[in-house]
Amino acid sequence: MLYILPPVTMLLLWFFSRFKQVSLDGDTLIIRSFQREARVPTSQIKQIYRRNGRMSYLSIVFKSRTEFGRCVRIFTSYHVQAEMLLRAAMEGKEIGKVHLVSSQPAEKSSQSQKNIIVSGWTNEELSKILKDFAELYAGKLGNEFDYEVSLSRQGPMRITFPHDITPNEFSFLINYLNYPKDCDLKNHSVSVTGHAILTADFHLPSKSLVGKKAVFYVPANDQEYDLVYIRVADETYVNSFAGFRWKKVEDPRLPVGFSMA
Repeated sequence: MLYILPPVTMLLLWFFSRFKQVSLDGDTLIIRSFQREARVPTSQIKQIYRRNGRMSYLSIVFKSRTEFGRCVRIFTSYHVQAEMLLRAAMEGKEIGKVHLVSSQPAEKSSQSQKNIIVSGWTNEELSKILKDFAELYAGKLGNEFDYEVSLSRQGPMRITFPHDITPNEFSFLINYLNYPKDCDLKNHSVSVTGHAILTADFHLPSKSLVGKKAVFYVPANDQEYDLVYIRVADETYVNSFAGFRWKKVEDPRLPVGFSMA
């Protein structure tokens, strides 16, 4: 028996079919559906429309037809930030790898359980910092090292690692995001926390820590510049890069804005 959908249902299916998973990778848009992926240069974007209301979304209109047509839509809780990043890319500004859709966070597709939440840097600054770090530690990170950045509700960015990152370099990056080269720290209020499920390769002081959630951070009033603190439940450890041995400390020296979440 042939069943014909009513016109309103057909219209809704057509409307929602235009919503795609969209990421920025430098000057390229990566557009994904369930079984397809297309890469479209940002120079091919003709216009961006933001629709406000009960269901806010962005419409991206292209100069010519793509594999997904002349228009795609992005449904995201962060449409203002997404629009700003798209317009910056259209202007030729250097943008790193950023997920524009909140419904597909990078951490779900990542093989790694490590991620970093960072605020205080602009997207352009963060892109440069991550590229500089990748070049600085290229020999230790390996050829498969990659990172992805996702928008977050309160403004911070979430950095994830599709092919994982070693525990040492994970700690190095948290420290480097606080003290990057060629950046004016006086005019920035930077907050960085790394989140991970602890494994044996973290060189833990006790096997009982394996499998526990930990938060990595640079302590308040840091004068060493070569260490991170690790908060595990109610206990705090310091990991100095001079010896890579965790040592329990009594004062957690939690920085402003610290959160275990």
